[in-house]
Amino acid sequence: MQLEITEQARQTIEQAKEAYPDKKIQLRYDSEGCGCAVSGVPVIWLTDELSGNCEPLKTNGIPMYIQSSQKVFFDEVMTIDYHEKAGALMLKSPAQMLSPRMSILVK
Repeated sequence: MQLEITEQARQTIEQAKEAYPDKKIQLRYDSEGCGCAVSGVPVIWLTDELSGNCEPLKTNGIPMYIQSSQKVFFDEVMTIDYHEKAGALMLKSPAQMLSPRMSILVK
């Protein structure tokens, strides 16, 4: 999987990580509280330990991981961008908007 991170998104992620420099960044499909394993939302976790069998994503600078079993919920090529008006990260691909307001959670 290829993940492009825009400059504004990179700054937002790095700023969130500054308080937790030892944590790893994991792209997750979080279905907790959504009622079903296939109903979920993409989120970024800052975590001490990667959950599940993880592999690195191909990014343009920020080391990020994804749980192998969750790859089915994402597109092969994606972009994390920053939406200025919403003040939030968004995850999109050439085919669709995966999340217009993606959170960063500290685990």
